[in-house]
Amino acid sequence: MKNYLSESERRYRELVDSLREIVFKCDHLGNLNFLNRAWTNTLGYGITDTIGSALGNFIDLDDRHLWEETLEKLQTGVEVCQVLRFYHQTGVIVWLELSAQPQSETEFSGSLINISDVYDELRLRKHAEALLKQTNEELETRVEQRNIELIQANHDLKVILEKLKYTQAQLVQTEKMSSLGQLVAGIAHEINNPVNFIYANLTHASEYTKVLLKILQLYQQTYPVPSLHIQEAIVTWDLDFIQKDLGKLLESMQVGSDRIREIVLSLRNFSRLDEAEIKNVDIHTGINHTIIFLRHRFQNESGNQVIQVIKNYGVIPQVKCYPAQINQVFMNILNNAIYALNEAIANLSISQNPQSQPFVPTIWISTEILDKNWLNIRIKNNGLGIHESVISKIFDPFFTTKPVGKGTGLGLFISYQIVAEMHQGKLICNSKTSQETEFCIQIPI
Repeated sequence: MKNYLSESERRYRELVDSLREIVFKCDHLGNLNFLNRAWTNTLGYGITDTIGSALGNFIDLDDRHLWEETLEKLQTGVEVCQVLRFYHQTGVIVWLELSAQPQSETEFSGSLINISDVYDELRLRKHAEALLKQTNEELETRVEQRNIELIQANHDLKVILEKLKYTQAQLVQTEKMSSLGQLVAGIAHEINNPVNFIYANLTHASEYTKVLLKILQLYQQTYPVPSLHIQEAIVTWDLDFIQKDLGKLLESMQVGSDRIREIVLSLRNFSRLDEAEIKNVDIHTGINHTIIFLRHRFQNESGNQVIQVIKNYGVIPQVKCYPAQINQVFMNILNNAIYALNEAIANLSISQNPQSQPFVPTIWISTEILDKNWLNIRIKNNGLGIHESVISKIFDPFFTTKPVGKGTGLGLFISYQIVAEMHQGKLICNSKTSQETEFCIQIPI
């Protein structure tokens, strides 16, 4: 049993001696009766020489009153924690944190921790924290910079894609318009030659007919009683009707040839393949030619005009622009108006109440001067209107609300490019569902 206790004390002593802080025991007067090896390591005094001495002897004179107060508190059973200055064997002051508690009425125990060690540990920890913070900040800065680079790269990519879409759309539309222009010009040329031939000969045919009818009247006056077979021929072929109707027939042929010549002129003016340069143009003439070109679409299958076109032209000067491109804008916007009106007609034919007001499909075209510097061309229709959710997308390339096969999504996009980029103007759309739709083409004068 005795050996077991001595072995236990030895192990306890080794454990206590391995600690960095000073472990001590003293009586109620403060005289030391136990110290571990940290006493010598921290203050330099030998343990054997120190045992029996008062702990207050090793405390700086200015702090001994604090130690006396600590002893008084310990004697009343209160635990104490206090920072005191101790003398090192070399005379250097060492700051130690004293923690003590009563073991019994006559004995106290406690520990002394070198604050400089704590400060070193805290300093190292602070340094590590500062280094970690700096590393995190650098990492965040790099991540933020990388994000900015990615955002910029993404933006640049979007710009490139938009340019690619625009270029693709321009190529498609240019090719389409070039092919259409060549086709229109070719048709106009092929029609123009025989029409001119007919138009020129109609004048002579009309004069010759008048001469022949005059001679026939003279024959009738000279020979009022023709022979029997001539009388039979007059009755069989109804000579009186032919004399009355022939003039009307030639006149209608004259009107028809004039109409064909007008259409051919409109086709040639609309295509304007030879007018790529900017020039002063009568806008009203361009609108009128476009309306003539689209006149067949204002009619139904019976040839009756279904869509009304109301023109309210103001007094405007000639405007410097690209004629073919501006005509193309008129064509695109009027085509969309006709499509919207046809859709409205189809919907109303299904749902219209017989007692409701009749729907009159109408396109209004007006021109005016704004602020003395801008020409404003307004093209309005009373079709179904454009939904508010898509109004911001109608000028995007390849965007269309029409069914597959009905639209390419390039008409308004190209129109916007022509007005905004080629003419430094504005193309504005005002519309809501089930309300009138108006496009304003504004071009600087």
